[in-house]
Amino acid sequence: MVLTGRGVVSPLGVGLDRHWEGIGAERSAVGSVTRLAALGLGTSRGTVVAPEAIQPHLGRLPRKQQKLYNRTTLLAMLAAVLAMEDAGLAAGAGDPERFGVVLGVNVLAWDLGAMTEYLGAAESASSPGALDMALANAFCMRSINPLDFSLKTLPNLAAGHLAIAQEARGFCRAITDGPVGGLRAVGDAWRLVAEGDLDAALAGGADAPLEELVFAMYEGAGILASDDASRPGQVLGEGGGLVVLEEAERARARGARVHGEVVGFAAGAGEGRIATEDDAERRGRGLARVIEAALAEAGARPDLVALHADGLPAHDAAEERGLALALGAGAGAIPRLACKRLHGDLGAASGPVEMLACSAALADARLPGAAAEGTAPRHALVLSLGLFGEAVALVLRGPGGSA
Repeated sequence: MVLTGRGVVSPLGVGLDRHWEGIGAERSAVGSVTRLAALGLGTSRGTVVAPEAIQPHLGRLPRKQQKLYNRTTLLAMLAAVLAMEDAGLAAGAGDPERFGVVLGVNVLAWDLGAMTEYLGAAESASSPGALDMALANAFCMRSINPLDFSLKTLPNLAAGHLAIAQEARGFCRAITDGPVGGLRAVGDAWRLVAEGDLDAALAGGADAPLEELVFAMYEGAGILASDDASRPGQVLGEGGGLVVLEEAERARARGARVHGEVVGFAAGAGEGRIATEDDAERRGRGLARVIEAALAEAGARPDLVALHADGLPAHDAAEERGLALALGAGAGAIPRLACKRLHGDLGAASGPVEMLACSAALADARLPGAAAEGTAPRHALVLSLGLFGEAVALVLRGPGGSA
């Protein structure tokens, strides 16, 4: 199955070219976010897709529908339009019944102000601090606009909006699998096309964890890096990464430009709890099994690795251990991309966005940085780790590569 369309909306830029330029220039998008600093949590750093980067592209989206989009959906819709344009496909991709959507998303947040108003109105008069469901239901019926609640907080609606806008009637699935959801969506879509269920698929992920309620939840879980560097951890960002995958003969028959090919994919389940540094060895072994399965399917050894590298010590240690076990003594010599240090952890969008950075490296036959000049990678291993031990590995072959 071949990759014919690539769409990126990231804090480094809108469009793969701008995003890849940012990585090559080592341009960091990390900074303090004013509305997060106002929460007073001791953590305020993040990476935002700038309004001025998005504004020129809004004309690509149906104007009347934009008021229905939450932030995640907006980022997904923009990335999807870019991917479809890059693939040279109109809505429906030639046969709407054989065209599908697989989208990784995460928790979607209700507006903080609206939630605060709701909780205040629904508090029990007789039991302060408790929720009175009669009051809560009355407030919802009287004061909550469905456009601001149900139509913006259901996670599967982002995939639904994509499918409607792009006339994808063959298959539509939202994967709410946290940070690994986006890369898993690409792998699942690849399987659907390979098994003949679809001729083409729009797949990837979108996420907006900088929404105040979601951000506060991550902070409460103790996984965000503190502003004063006293606690290591994630620096959250927002973004979207979508690809068009097609059956190879179909793509070539229509004269599509092929950007590469997914040749291996594997995933592993989690353990139901957030990892600690004591779990690094065990989770490293689990990751190694996933890597080995993906590489066995690909029939190739990678010459580029896109690390998950989210800043959590347990994840970073498990990733190093998994690579060492799966790739042996030469693991440390393989060139690596660690993109989150520049664009932040984009949640469900991270895996697809980092896969697309690898796609740019493979297409250019070079890696960013003077030290990598002359290197011509052909196979990239892309890794994604979940908070609860989930792991995904995907192998991408460049347009000129061979198994």
